[in-house]
Amino acid sequence: MQTAPLLRLAACAALLLAVPAPADPGVDPARADNWGRWGRDDQRGAANLITPERVVEAARLVRRGKVISLAVPLDSSGPVFPPRLPPLRLMAMSGADVAAGEPTSPAAAGLHISDDYIFMPLQGSTQWDSLAHAWTGDRLYNGVPQTEVRGSGAARLGIQNAKASLVGRGVLVDVLAAKGGELAPGAAITRKDLEQALARQKTEVHPGDIVLVRTGVVPAFYALADPVERQRFILSPQAGLALDAAGWVKEHDVAAIAADNLTLEFFPAQGETLHATLIPKLGVYIGEIWWLEELAADCAADGRYEFFLAAQPLNLTRAVGSPVNPVAIK
Repeated sequence: MQTAPLLRLAACAALLLAVPAPADPGVDPARADNWGRWGRDDQRGAANLITPERVVEAARLVRRGKVISLAVPLDSSGPVFPPRLPPLRLMAMSGADVAAGEPTSPAAAGLHISDDYIFMPLQGSTQWDSLAHAWTGDRLYNGVPQTEVRGSGAARLGIQNAKASLVGRGVLVDVLAAKGGELAPGAAITRKDLEQALARQKTEVHPGDIVLVRTGVVPAFYALADPVERQRFILSPQAGLALDAAGWVKEHDVAAIAADNLTLEFFPAQGETLHATLIPKLGVYIGEIWWLEELAADCAADGRYEFFLAAQPLNLTRAVGSPVNPVAIK
């Protein structure tokens, strides 16, 4: 019997056992995949995690009846990621028209009305990305071919599939406060940062939650008075989530995640982006350009960073995004 090879093998095994195992980094974003989880024909993605039972549980969080809007003003002064154009609102009929003798609506004698229109990119204000908004290769979420998004819009995965969703338990992760009220331009918020902020708040994230991350980017934009400075700011480095947040989102079964910045992830992103992981792989909805200042102040005052959140998108047929006026109710 040859013992030398066996002894060498045993020695190698002993060395391997002596080496401490690396710390579990969490779910590998490359393997974070929800395709088929809710069926081959599913078009709602992680919105399926917000069950009726979880909505009922979230409703129990309402104690004071305080309603806080999380939307920026929907006008031409807000931040819009280029090459999108700012929203443009136009009056079709006004009191000035009536006073000048212009003909108005013939609907009823003596009745005067005003009327207006808005022209805007659907992701040009506080908004949600649909599951047809971003992908890599030639497949969208759940294996849907990219050709399903065409000139007429998204034949599948349009935002209207979530029209009765994205309502439930919201959780604010106040990274800005946890970092002392300031984040460096272009700072990458890692899963460790998220976990530390949650620990500081004594808050847990549950399956089906809608997570809101405070970075301070949008308030910094509005703090600039000069329009030229605002445009420079939009193209400058901005704080946002790092790629390893994708594993954290997967592990916690987050349904949707939004931030008070323009891109959710840090900008400019390097390599693979969160958009390429959260939307097409996990079916998680991404929200951008949210306003979280009043909510953050209220949460800090009462120590409760969980709330009922109503943030359903508009019923826009075939759209790949939607403006929204999300409200937190506490």
